Amino acid sequence: MKKSNTVTKVLLALTAFLFTTSLFAQLTLTGQYRTRSEFRAGQGTLPVDGSVPTFFTNSRLRLNIGYTADRLKFFTSIQDVNTWGQNASTISNMNGSTLSLHEAYAEVQINDSTFLKNIDYLGFKVGRQEIAYDDQKLLGALDWLQQARSHDAIILKFAEKTWKADAGFAFNQSKENKNSGTTYSGIPTAQIGTDGSNIASGAGTNGIGTMYKAMQYLYVSKEIGFTKAAFLLFNDDFQKPGATAGTFQRGVNARTTVGVSVYATILRKHKIDAGFYYQGNKDKIGRTMDGYMATISSQFAVGRKLMTGPGIDFLSGNNTMDSTSKVNRSFDPLYGTPHKFWGYMDYFYASDPYGLQGANGSKNKLSPGLFNAYWKTKYRLRDNLIVTFDVHEFFAANKVANVSTADLSDKMNTRLGTELDFVLNYNLTKTIGFEFGYSVMFGTETMSALKAPVNTAGSNKDLTGQWAYFMINIRPDFINLLNTGMKDMKKSLDDLTKKVSALETVPQN
Repeated sequence: MKKSNTVTKVLLALTAFLFTTSLFAQLTLTGQYRTRSEFRAGQGTLPVDGSVPTFFTNSRLRLNIGYTADRLKFFTSIQDVNTWGQNASTISNMNGSTLSLHEAYAEVQINDSTFLKNIDYLGFKVGRQEIAYDDQKLLGALDWLQQARSHDAIILKFAEKTWKADAGFAFNQSKENKNSGTTYSGIPTAQIGTDGSNIASGAGTNGIGTMYKAMQYLYVSKEIGFTKAAFLLFNDDFQKPGATAGTFQRGVNARTTVGVSVYATILRKHKIDAGFYYQGNKDKIGRTMDGYMATISSQFAVGRKLMTGPGIDFLSGNNTMDSTSKVNRSFDPLYGTPHKFWGYMDYFYASDPYGLQGANGSKNKLSPGLFNAYWKTKYRLRDNLIVTFDVHEFFAANKVANVSTADLSDKMNTRLGTELDFVLNYNLTKTIGFEFGYSVMFGTETMSALKAPVNTAGSNKDLTGQWAYFMINIRPDFINLLNTGMKDMKKSLDDLTKKVSALETVPQN
């Protein structure tokens, strides 16, 4: 009798285990703790002569929770981003929380075996979410930035064999109004530029701050063998700026970006990416937009360890010698990941404005655009050790006025400088990684004139900038750890069940 009870208990334990394992199969629980210590002596902009370099450490802590059920996916990502020393060792209850919500969305599949069953997938994704496609040049998660980027949006999603289509929509409000009013002041409500001016209406990554009022986009892609073609139509609407800097009025200025990209792999060793995008309609403050971007890059695989190849990016810009033009020809690369493409030191389309904000006395603060010729190389020293070395040669894409002279016809050389980027990645385990980087910018007088802060007689910029960092990245998968432990438990239970069953067959005296 005792032996029979023992078998029953073992079977119940095994049943409970299988139920728990099934539950964990639907649940994901991952985390990330990433610290980055940086030495800056010319990151983002050339350093001022005599300035003291800065050094700091910042960190990102994330907890990601996901759940998958029948025709439903739920995901939330909570993060804490701070600079070491930003918070005291003990925090007053009057201090605000540093926690923020990076993502919180639900994805629902509409079709099933009885409704629209001939379609592979039809559904929608709603909530705060990352919006990233392909190489993330125009729409990306901006993961390099500790706080990254996410949007409050709803996306209709369609997939059928080699076709994919997404349609996204967003409408932003500064707060919940009682009964009337949809004027959006943006986040942040106003931003002071590094040249001291107030930027009343900005967006994107290019150091110009506030969010769009509304957004709509259509993304369509088609895979043909080892080649993928993608189409993007993106419209972002910006609240019209008011007569006073930092204020806004009713109505929007709509900016439209449209274009195509191709991503091809030839003989499984040679990658070629190319794209062309046009930007029209109105810019953020109401000027006519007429800009474009053309890109092409290639990577060759040499053996199994080396990837190397050249690339060119051309982003149109303004003739800064013409201060009367009412047309903005400067292409804005939307909400992408500029750190990945235009140099790791983030001189262009990233945290700092790029244009005549840095030119003393300029009437035209628009960007002259960018021509970026580069060569990238990645070599795998070992399976867990990779070294990367990139070389960038930067030029302005249009004429650059020499505003330091009274001669209105005087222009500067369009060459901006050379950037060298070196990165070493080492993975201790699948969960723990280390990254070291060093970059140097050899700038020109033109670069100095185009980058803030303003050059003055007693405060010119050094033409050489340096930047170094060391990053620790830890990404545990808690459910995987639990599943591993439970698999070991299952093995033990199986062994115990076999032993108990063997006892049952022993003849009783």
